[in-house]
Amino acid sequence: MITIIRDYESVELEDNIERFEDDYNYSTKALPNNRDNLISFFGNAIKICQWWSFDLTDENKQKSIKALKLAAKAGEAIFRLGREPEKDHRVVIDELLDASYNGKGLLWEGGFLDAVSWQEAFFCAAIVRDQAAMDSLVKFPVSVMRQSSTTNSEAEYVLVELIQGIHRRVSNDEGLALLGKALEEVKLDTTDPWVNYCTSGKTNFVLAFMMDGEVTPSTALANALTDSWKYCERHRDLEGYEQPTFYMPINLLGLACMAKDLGNELNVQSDFIPQFYIDGDYL
Repeated sequence: MITIIRDYESVELEDNIERFEDDYNYSTKALPNNRDNLISFFGNAIKICQWWSFDLTDENKQKSIKALKLAAKAGEAIFRLGREPEKDHRVVIDELLDASYNGKGLLWEGGFLDAVSWQEAFFCAAIVRDQAAMDSLVKFPVSVMRQSSTTNSEAEYVLVELIQGIHRRVSNDEGLALLGKALEEVKLDTTDPWVNYCTSGKTNFVLAFMMDGEVTPSTALANALTDSWKYCERHRDLEGYEQPTFYMPINLLGLACMAKDLGNELNVQSDFIPQFYIDGDYL
């Protein structure tokens, strides 16, 4: 078992949790008001789950599960609207929303339909095993993501292609080609710290759970978690509440759930990657 300890205690934890829970509750109530509230709701749902991970009581655990289930539906809806922007789509999110929207302007005005945001949406769905949301999200073309007003490294777009291929269960040859392309893009970009720490960690974790090699999936996950925090320490402005984003990284948690569902054993114990999500025992 590889154990990773959270070497950080948030200042004013109780006040900060209350603040972000208020933001989440407000965006929940505001969700029916207009289409773009889907984006703010999605972000607030993820953020409060990251904060609840600091105080994962039974009550917060249940609230976190519900919030991520709702976030998965919101993320799927945003990318479905962006996939066919001229068309009116019915968007239903439990009892919170039942409305029809089009996706006009989302690609440029929303600043959301990029590769990293797609991964957040997909991995929210992967964590709560929302197969319908994942099936919908993998239909979103990477070529359209590249047109988004928010730009990412080429390595992130290629990683999306790889994740989509894994979900679609492409042939071994196609899967290996996608994996090789992703690994090559990570190596080519030597100047972007995000790629060196975060994209590289995600890609190497996929390599470990898709291929038999010297590095086990558990070790690759532990390395990716460590690199994620190193990036935060060295290349982010560490003011206050931003830090917890890297203590429950949705992308790595979602990848861990994918790896588990593909039959891999993961022996990583950490308080910032809640084990119950990976095991799926709550489903």
